[in-house]
Amino acid sequence: MDTEAYQNAKDALKTKDYKAAERAFKIALESVGEHDEQYNSVLSYYGLAQVLNSNKNGLLLCRDAASNEVFEGNVFLNLACAELESNNRKRALDAIRHGMKIDADNAQLNRACAKLDRRRKSCFSFLPRSHKLNRFFGRMLRRPGPEATVHSLLF
Repeated sequence: MDTEAYQNAKDALKTKDYKAAERAFKIALESVGEHDEQYNSVLSYYGLAQVLNSNKNGLLLCRDAASNEVFEGNVFLNLACAELESNNRKRALDAIRHGMKIDADNAQLNRACAKLDRRRKSCFSFLPRSHKLNRFFGRMLRRPGPEATVHSLLF
């Protein structure tokens, strides 16, 4: 694998230079074989960079990488970020939860789960969550938290 291109791409992603990150991840992806253990990780980063550059095909690359991954939790974090950027919050949470099953010790996944999963107890516990009173008082008492962004989940 072209480790220099991979590190340059991660640095560009951190500085929010998504076009440079996409180019560098493409170089790194072309240097990795399909059966390499790093392939899914690089593919998920490349897909995330595409999504951040408004290319919706990147979401399919992230999903493909996650479907073939069994060890690396960051692949699911990248999928969650791509889903969040595509306004699929439920799928983002599902990706994070699935990644936590695979890599429970991943600090980034745990932090991302804490940021995205903000459900609180219902106001009236003896009533179902979907009851009109719980929904009404829940909306009244809701405090807007800090908006979870892709960059805040990754770094």
